[in-house]
Formats: sequence, structure tokens, C-alpha cells
Amino acid sequence: MKLGVRQGLCVVALTLLVVAAGCSHDTLNGASQDLSVTFTPSPPGAGRYTGVGADSASFIINKIQLLPADPTLAALYGTNQLLLRFTPFDPTNHPHLLTETEESEYANIALSAGTYRVSLLEVTPLVLIDDNVDPNATECIKQLSVIDGSTPAGIPSDFSFSFPNPADTPANLTFTIRPGQTKLAIKVNVPGLISGYEASYTCQFGCGPGGTPCLTAFSQSSFRAAVLANMTIE
Repeated sequence: MKLGVRQGLCVVALTLLVVAAGCSHDTLNGASQDLSVTFTPSPPGAGRYTGVGADSASFIINKIQLLPADPTLAALYGTNQLLLRFTPFDPTNHPHLLTETEESEYANIALSAGTYRVSLLEVTPLVLIDDNVDPNATECIKQLSVIDGSTPAGIPSDFSFSFPNPADTPANLTFTIRPGQTKLAIKVNVPGLISGYEASYTCQFGCGPGGTPCLTAFSQSSFRAAVLANMTIE
């Protein structure tokens, strides 16, 4: 075998090994650039869940996996995928994530110029706390101080969005890295996500302790739609 061919095969094998090991990733065309990945409220605004006492609004991004948008390049990865972060981005370090108004560092990664798409996204239900709830609010859910996915029964602890084919990935979860780029933003429309999450619940007056409102149902499909409609990577 000629030396040049052998070296080329070794580069491909090494790149695949790096992807499998969960290190900083390159696409298979070689040169990469370092990117700071941020969680960016766009726009910010957690409404009644911020500004008073123990107000809080957050959720956990468990996992974001990527593949090149080009099916030929993606096929070279086999069963391996690019992982933006190796641990969940959770409330341990950002206990009020959705009430923040500035971007937070989510991860650092090396990517070659090119177009990528999210192949897997996994998040948890939101945890919303209003420490100064209005007992006279006309909208049922606005009288609840805690909405955290614990009621009604049967709400999954994690929601996974799998996009096995390029056509499955929403346009807002497809992005292009350009030469010289240094930043990649995970943008979340905070008011939109919170509103969509609240709207996923069915709330009734008078069914809770002492005649308080309670949550009686949850639409998983509505929450899934809210997540996908309010998250963008660019």
C-alpha cells in the first residue's frame, strides 16, 4: 500500500476514534475551529417566575447530539455522533436558568466548517416556581405556585427528540459553521417556551386541597411542539 493512502486511512480511523471517545470533534474533512457554545435567552423573560423571593424557572438539557447534514459525511460516522456536552446542562450551576437574561457558557467544541443538524435532543419538563402567586388570577394555572411535571401522574421525566434522517430535523435545529466563526448559540425563546409549557396542562378550579386549582392532564405533544418551536441553534 502506498504511504499516502495508508496515512489517509489512518486519519479517518483516528477521527472516528475521537468521535467515539467523546473528545473535541472534527468532521472528516480535516481542519476545525474552536467554538464557544452558549445557552442564550432570546428573548429573555420568565414573567411571574422571576423577581420575588424563591421565584425560579429552569429545565435540564440532558443531551444534544449532532451529525453533518450531508448524508454522505454523516454515514462516515457510523453509529457515532457529535456530542455538544458530556454532562447535562442543569440547575446545579444555573438554578434559575430561564430567568437569566445573559448568555451562559454551555460547552466548547471544535468543528470543521460545514452544515450540521441535531440528530438527538433530550430535555426535562420545566420547573416553575412563583413565590408570590395571585390567588385571584382569572386564569386557572396562574393560581398555581409550582408547576414542575410532578402532577398529573404519568408525565415522563425526560423528553427525547430523535431525528434519524436529515429531513426529520427542523430547520431551526440545522446550522452552518463558517470559516473564522468562534461562537455557536443555543437560543431559547424563554417567554414562548414557558407559555407553551403552561398551555400543555389542563387546569381546573376547585379540585385541589381546600378548593384550590389543580392540574388534571398534560399534553406531551403540545410540550414537544413548544420545545421545538422555541429552540434554535445558530
